Amino acid sequence: MTRLKAAIEDLFNNTALTTEQAMDLHFTPSFCQRVNGSWIDHAGFLAAVISLKASVSHVRVAVLDELSDGSRYAERHIIDLIKRDGQQIRQEVYVFAQCSEDGRFNQIEETTSLSARQSSGSRSCSRSI
Repeated sequence: MTRLKAAIEDLFNNTALTTEQAMDLHFTPSFCQRVNGSWIDHAGFLAAVISLKASVSHVRVAVLDELSDGSRYAERHIIDLIKRDGQQIRQEVYVFAQCSEDGRFNQIEETTSLSARQSSGSRSCSRSI
């Protein structure tokens, strides 16, 4: 089964692969993705990656949680996008996915939020029982 970190690194950092080759390696032709409520298909995802690559010089992914069960996959990661102008964008990403029989992603649903480093205020969680 494809791991999302490997897919992201191949799409953005692996200069031995074209974007199209990385897409074919990790995503099915019928792939679709929903990000924060908006759906895109395989062609839309490819176009979005190509557009983002034009402004990003490097991507770092730190996986915080990952779980797979048959064709189902869930993962949470921090992604750092280092832009060509030096700006850094950090997001926390929550992912639920379905994989095809050959292990490639067929569908991803994700939600993103700015990391604590970029958001205002600090967050803490305390529970009383």
